[in-house]
Order: sequence, then C-alpha cells, then structure tokens
Amino acid sequence: MATSATTHVVLGQFKTCVILLGGFVLFGSNPGTISICGALTALAGMSVYTYLNLLKSQQLPNKSSPRQNSFTLSKSKLSKENGDAHDGNSMETV
Repeated sequence: MATSATTHVVLGQFKTCVILLGGFVLFGSNPGTISICGALTALAGMSVYTYLNLLKSQQLPNKSSPRQNSFTLSKSKLSKENGDAHDGNSMETV
C-alpha cells in the first residue's frame, strides 16, 4: 500500500513532537506551556488521523496490485517451451 504525502507530513510532525516532549521529560528543558500543549494537541490529532486511516483501510476491499495480476502469454510461446504443437490463435492466462 502506498503512503500518502499527508501521512509523510504527519510522521514528520510526530518526530518533532517526540523531540520536543523528549527534551522536556528526559533533560528537563523548558519549552514553555504553550509548546507542550501544542505538542500534546498535535499528538492527539495524529492519533485521530491514524485511527481514521486504519478504519478506512479496513473498510476497503483488498485490491490486488498491478504486479500481482496474472499476465497472458500467447499459446505459441508456451508451446515452444513445452514442445507442443501450436495453432497461433489461442491465449492462455498464467
């Protein structure tokens, strides 16, 4: 499954929040009350975003990727490999 641009931005913001809150908790830095509240609000928003994306992905039917689709070879190519007689008009899905 491909990752959207929005998800990349959310992950980048998550990293920033972890760094800010980690500095506050581990090293006792003082980024300010507003920064801490903003980081916690951002983490709450990221949690909601992740939850909604998971719900959406569970509701969608499984789609096979183009790489997983079967492909068609002409009967003549298969016949050459297998030593069979070939009629030139048949198609076989592999």
